[in-house]
Amino acid sequence: MEKEYLKGLIEEILYVRGEPLEISDLCQIISEASKKEIIEALNDISIQREKSASGLLLKKFGNTYQLVSRNKHHKYFEKFVENTPKKLSSSALETLSIIAYKQPITRVEIDKIRGVNSQRSIDNLIEKGLVLENGRLDKIGRPIIYITSDLFLKYFDLEDLSQLPKIENQEEINNEN
Repeated sequence: MEKEYLKGLIEEILYVRGEPLEISDLCQIISEASKKEIIEALNDISIQREKSASGLLLKKFGNTYQLVSRNKHHKYFEKFVENTPKKLSSSALETLSIIAYKQPITRVEIDKIRGVNSQRSIDNLIEKGLVLENGRLDKIGRPIIYITSDLFLKYFDLEDLSQLPKIENQEEINNEN
């Protein structure tokens, strides 16, 4: 498949989809192109859109890609798009932070760090799609292991977890637990 045609097709698919799409899904949709060709096209699109004055950027969130508007343009959309941000409570944000930095982690470990029961916050984060259950520990009670999702990365505009802000005194925090 011709490279420019492939890039245009990928942009159209992402535009129509509107939501993040995994590379594996793109490979299924565009079966005539190899995974390598699709990844190269995604990289080219991202670079081209970043360099140009295009209003849409290609953003990567974990294993997914999505066309998004530039942050500096958001003030123009507020006039015609009802803005209903999904705010997190302080307890949910605290729980989410612990999961993000300590994952994979169990509820008991989260409770130990917070000093209170975190089940309600965890359930809320799962409902919002920011946290996922990632199996169970092979211990008594088989506790659920929690991790952050690709939606978490999108919510905080991160490509991957290495972009999380560094915590001062991280060694002290690790030694306390």
